[in-house]
Parts: sequence; structure tokens; C-alpha cells
Amino acid sequence: MSKTAVKILLVSASEIEAFKSLDQRFSNVVTGVGIAATTFCLTKELMTNQYDLVINMGIAGSFNAAFKIGDVVQVRSDMFSELGAEDNGRFVPAHEMKLVSAEDMVFRTNSELDGLPKVDGITVNKVHGSASTIEAVKRQFNPDIETMEGAAVAYVCQQFGVPWVQIRAISNQVEPRNRDAWNIPLAIENLHAQVDRCLNSI
Repeated sequence: MSKTAVKILLVSASEIEAFKSLDQRFSNVVTGVGIAATTFCLTKELMTNQYDLVINMGIAGSFNAAFKIGDVVQVRSDMFSELGAEDNGRFVPAHEMKLVSAEDMVFRTNSELDGLPKVDGITVNKVHGSASTIEAVKRQFNPDIETMEGAAVAYVCQQFGVPWVQIRAISNQVEPRNRDAWNIPLAIENLHAQVDRCLNSI
């Protein structure tokens, strides 16, 4: 596909995460934080305009000690990790209950970007901040990172048949909540540098 033929949508949850490009091949949408806002805004955008690729970009918390604050990764798989039911202390995902199909819960990208480590993510409504819940989600899903929008982007793109990739910069470790240990400016700086590199290679 030639450069002039590629039309790409950059999706971010907040203005600070958004990457503004002067290249007319690239459009931006800022959805707002969370699954609901992202699903609504991206659906509205894809009903109005056609794209060859959607790039979801933003910050993330890392469960994996191998990834340091400021590292930038590509999410190869994502899932809605909170959709389901509690069963006497055990969490049962909705697709295991046959309430939804696995294809509408767990997503894998078909587009890989060179030069970025590949990770598995979960998408949550409530970011983890206590030792007990962190250990429980690591034991059940073994995620590398968590975000509040990733699987929503994947779900909407799947419904519209649009390829997607997700690029995230680590702003914090997932641990008992400690905002003093976060470094959002560093994560944003590195995120934008990597997104710029990736866009220039397309």
C-alpha cells in the first residue's frame, strides 16, 4: 500500500496523550477516559469516516517488572478482564459463562510494529491499587499491562473490520497505589517519540 493511500486514525483517551501530526493522512480523535466513552466516540467516528488502520495510543500501568517506567510497548492482545461474575471468591469471565463469545472478550492484533516489545494487556474500569486484587488478576490472567480503553478500541475495530494496533508507554508499576512513583511526563514524551517513528515508517 502506498503512503498516499494509507489513512490512519490516532485514538487517545486524553489531550495529553494525543499525538498531533501535520500529515493529512493521519486524523485524531480524543475519546475521553474509559470503556464507555471510547466505545461511543470511536463508533461515531468509524460510522462517519473510513480508515485503513486505527492506532490506539496512551499510557499504561505495568504488572511486569521487566518493563520500566518510560518503556514503550505494543499490545498484541487485550481483553475485558472485569466482565463476568463473582462465584464465591472466584471470578468467572463472561465468555466462560456463555454470556458472550470469546471473540467479543479477548482480542489479538494482526498488525505488528517493528522495534517495540510485544505485551498482553487487560482493560479495566478500575485500575488496580491493592496487593490482594493485583495478585488475583496476575494469577488469573497474567497480564503485562493494564489500560482503561484498549479492549474497547479493539472491539469497535473488530465490529467495523478495521485493523488496529495499540501503543502504550509505561507511566507506573501496578502496585498498591503510589502516585509519587508515577512519571506521566516521561511516558508521554517517549510515547510520542515512538508514535512519530512508527508513523514515519508507514
